[in-house]
Amino acid sequence: MEITVNPNRPRAGARRGLLRVLGVVLAPVAAIVLIGQPAHAAQACTGQSSSNVCLTIDDAGGGLFRVTIGIDWRIGQVPAQQIIDAPGDPFTAAVFADDSSGYLFSVPITNVGASADAGLSGEGSVLMPRIWLDEDFNDVDEVLARIKVNDSRFGVIRSFSSPQIQQSF
Repeated sequence: MEITVNPNRPRAGARRGLLRVLGVVLAPVAAIVLIGQPAHAAQACTGQSSSNVCLTIDDAGGGLFRVTIGIDWRIGQVPAQQIIDAPGDPFTAAVFADDSSGYLFSVPITNVGASADAGLSGEGSVLMPRIWLDEDFNDVDEVLARIKVNDSRFGVIRSFSSPQIQQSF
């Protein structure tokens, strides 16, 4: 019996060596991709019994972040519905830097409701480029939400703030 060896076929040892070299070369690249990414989601809520204000920032990919602001102001369903039914928008909301740069951008509150459990509720979100959250161009950014409730029945505006989110954007 004669054994013929194909000289063009790579040896098994050579293939394993090539795979080892590729693994060694690609491992740091994979580590940078997996570890070097910013946090994908952050949320900060007041959690107070009279009102709960939340700021949520989710990585939407491609350098964009979905920024969501929400509030439950526990004032009862009837007064909540009266504020909603009164003339004008009941809410305005914005994201602010927690340092000297101040106002960053507005977030439209599009989901508004009244209920026995939550009272007056509002939530809105907007897709923003990462650079709009990078409020001071250094390592850690500090951002927070401010939401104003316009009670046009009495000409009163109440302000609520979320805790700040500290994250590099």
